[in-house]
Amino acid sequence: MQLNSVTEMLAITNYKVKHIVHHSEKRIDLLLNRIEEAPSVCSGCGKVHYTPVHSTDTVIVEDLPISGKRVFLHVPKRRSLCHEDERIRTEELEWLRGRVTRRFAEQIYRLTSITTNKEAGWFLGLDDEKVYRIDKGMLEELSLQRLEKVTPPRHMSVDEVAWQKWHKYVTNVIDVDKRKVIWNHEGRGKTVLDKFYHKLGKEGRGKVRAVASDGARGFLSSTKEHLKKAVIVLDHFHVKKYLNDAVDTVRKEELRKARQQENKELAAILHCNKRFILMQNKVTEKKTDILEKLESLNERVYQAMLLKEQFLSVYTAGNRKDAYANLRAWISAAIKSQIPSLVELGYKFFRKRHYVLNYFVCKITSAISEGINNKIKRLKRMAYGYRDVKYFLLKIHQHCGLLSPKLST
Repeated sequence: MQLNSVTEMLAITNYKVKHIVHHSEKRIDLLLNRIEEAPSVCSGCGKVHYTPVHSTDTVIVEDLPISGKRVFLHVPKRRSLCHEDERIRTEELEWLRGRVTRRFAEQIYRLTSITTNKEAGWFLGLDDEKVYRIDKGMLEELSLQRLEKVTPPRHMSVDEVAWQKWHKYVTNVIDVDKRKVIWNHEGRGKTVLDKFYHKLGKEGRGKVRAVASDGARGFLSSTKEHLKKAVIVLDHFHVKKYLNDAVDTVRKEELRKARQQENKELAAILHCNKRFILMQNKVTEKKTDILEKLESLNERVYQAMLLKEQFLSVYTAGNRKDAYANLRAWISAAIKSQIPSLVELGYKFFRKRHYVLNYFVCKITSAISEGINNKIKRLKRMAYGYRDVKYFLLKIHQHCGLLSPKLST
C-alpha cells in the first residue's frame, strides 16, 4: 500500500502517514507525522502559544472506516506551558473531537438521527455509552450555533409532552410555517413559556402574529402578557377532543347504569367497541343506525350526540359572525341540557369563546405540534426512555428541529 496514496485519501491538513503500525482484516492502524511545525493551540485557554515543547505524547483516535476496516490514527500531540494557568497542557487539534476525528463524530451524529445509540454503536463497533458522549457533544456544539439565537416565528404553536412518569414534561415551541421545533425547555406552564418570550426580546415578540394552543391556562396567561397584538387561537382539534371527552363521559355513565339494570341491548350499543363509531365526526350508516336506536333507548346519550353534531356547525360556518351565532346557540343548548359534563364544557367554551372564534381570523392549528409529539414519543420509545433531560431536549431538536442533519445536506 502506497503511503502517499493513503495520505491523500485521509486528507488531513499538515499531516502525512509515516508508516502502517498494524494491518488486519478488520482494522488498520496508521502513524501520522506533522509535515510542518506550527504554533500549538492550548486545550486549556484555546489560545496559540509559542512556548517551547515540554513533551510529546501519541494518542490513538478513530477515523472513518476504509474498505470496511476500522481506521485508527496514532497522532503525536505536543504538550507545553499555558500562560493563563501556568500548567502543562496538551495541544488542541481542530480536526479531532476527543478520541475520534471530527468527521467520524459527524458520522455518529448523522447515524443517531435515524436510529438509537445502541444500534449505531453496534453498527460502528462502539460502546453505546461512547456514542452517547460523542452525540451529545456534537449536539451541544451545534446548539450554540443554531439555537442560541431564536428567529421569531410569524405563526407558532405551543404544546407539551411527557419525558418521564410522574408529570415530568417538556414544553415545545413550533414554528408552524417551518414545521420545526425552534425552542424547548423542561417543565410546563406560564413560567416556562415566559422564558421563551424573554429570549425573543421585545422586537422579536412584535413579529409574532398568531399562536395556536391547546387552551392550557399557563400558556394563555403567558401569551396574553407578552404578545399584546398576536391572535391566540384555541386549536380546533383540541376543542373537538374536549367535546368527545364530554360525550364519552356521558356514554360511560349510561353504560354503567345499563349494566346495573341488566339492559343488555343498551349496554351492547354503549360498549367500548362501539365507541369509535360514536366518536367519529363523519356521518356513516353504522353511526346513523346507532343514533336511531339510542333515540328510543337512552335520551341522555342521544342528546349528547346531537349536541356533538350541532357543535360541528361552528367550524362549517363561512365567517366569524356566523360561527359566533352558532357557538352561542350551542353553549345555551349545552347548559340547558343539564348533563354535567356538557354543562361544564359549555361554561368552558363561553370563557374561551374569543380564542375559539379566532380560528376564523387566522386559520392555524396545532396539528403540526401533535404530529411532532408523535415523533417525540416514538423517539422516547426507541431509546426506552431518557435519564438526561438536557440530552432529550437536544434529541428533539435533532429529530424535529433545527439540529437535524438534513438541514445541512
